[in-house]
Amino acid sequence: MDSRDTTPLVGTDKTWTCSLVMSISVAIVGCSFQFGYQTGAMGMTQEFLKNASRFDADDVVASLWVSGLPIGGLIGGLSAGVIADKVGRKKCMLLNNIPMLVGTGLMAVGINKWVFLIGRIVAGFACGISTGVAPMYISEISPVSVKGSVGVSHQFMITFGIMVAFLLGYGNILNSFPLYWHLYFAFPLLPAIYQTILLAFCPESPNWLYYNKEREDLARAALTKLRGCSEKANAEMDHMIKERTAERDSIMVTWGELFSMPNLRFALIIGLGLQGAQQLSGINAILNYAPEIFKNAGFDDTDLATVITGAINVVMTFVSVPLMDKLGRRALMLLGLSGMMASYVGVAVSQHIYAASPDQTWTSSLSITTTITFIVFFAIGPGSIPWLIVAEIFTSDSRGKASCLCVGANWTCNLIVCITYKYLDNALKPNTFFLYFGVCLFFLIFTFLFVPETKRKPVEQICREIRDQSLKCPPTVF
Repeated sequence: MDSRDTTPLVGTDKTWTCSLVMSISVAIVGCSFQFGYQTGAMGMTQEFLKNASRFDADDVVASLWVSGLPIGGLIGGLSAGVIADKVGRKKCMLLNNIPMLVGTGLMAVGINKWVFLIGRIVAGFACGISTGVAPMYISEISPVSVKGSVGVSHQFMITFGIMVAFLLGYGNILNSFPLYWHLYFAFPLLPAIYQTILLAFCPESPNWLYYNKEREDLARAALTKLRGCSEKANAEMDHMIKERTAERDSIMVTWGELFSMPNLRFALIIGLGLQGAQQLSGINAILNYAPEIFKNAGFDDTDLATVITGAINVVMTFVSVPLMDKLGRRALMLLGLSGMMASYVGVAVSQHIYAASPDQTWTSSLSITTTITFIVFFAIGPGSIPWLIVAEIFTSDSRGKASCLCVGANWTCNLIVCITYKYLDNALKPNTFFLYFGVCLFFLIFTFLFVPETKRKPVEQICREIRDQSLKCPPTVF
């Protein structure tokens, strides 16, 4: 690209350069959107595929299809940080398009139910890599002043991908012509191609170039391209040099140090806890089984209700962007978990009353209303915050390994919910969501006691505060 790509965008804050905007878009379209689309795909097509003659699948196979994504995602998530540290954030995203294309192709062809399952697992592996490297990359290329807003873009594009999957899988569209479902599962080829082409014009992460490769010259050049002027780039580079000089002699943190050093161990506990809050709260039970949940409360047009929840998810994630740097990460996390608990009570009550008295038609309205409020509070809290905070509480010398473990924990919790929901629902119905209420309560207490505020703070300052907090007994934020 020529020099025009590094100049500030006309009529906007000088923080936003063409290079920065393009780099963020390439990361979130090629990684975050893919994850969202693959997550939402099975929610709308499960029953259709089960009844397809070439699959002839039962509930067990359908459950495996749903679980295939987090199974692959767990493997990819555990690999993401190591690969990103080894080859760089940019090349990691580029290579990740290979398993995404293979997995998408296997699902789109769908020779039989087992080939389709293998495709889900392979695509899940790519999604696991995506959830690790995309937040890391966009956090490392963004100025401190907009890290919160930029960090939410990852979750925003995930929710947008989910909504697109819901819309394209709407009942009447899905049944429009026999080959449609092949095109439906082939759709992720488009963002993969988009990312593959445009990554060539995006700079590598300056943090990775400096801390991992020790190339100050390349890091300074990347910063100059991202910031649009050498003055800003030099100031930021000088700050990185000072911080590195102040660090201990060992540049990269080892796996042993990640667990043995009190400050890193405590930061890891915070990161793992936040990932648990996001997934164990049951969001994927809502997304993967939304039509069934609405049906259990007496709602007739379950596809419409599911699309509405997807749209609300996108809107509220967008709304959370300005709130992120105004109210703070911790406050939004607490607000989100509190609202999710209240919403779960409504969902559980609607199912409980409908099970006892099917003639009570108002339960369907209560169910969709409280499901929407759940999505609203999830979007502004646990949906957006964990990915952002994990990128903020570790410096570059430990971020890759820590992100690897946090992403792995996220996918593990995702898998647990996907595998157990049907069994829990069959055993506890209509009281299933009271269980998830208890999970949200646990993580509300965890967040209140241990998660610090990171709003508008440089990573190095956050890490110093966590180090001081880890030396307290108990290590609360108070």
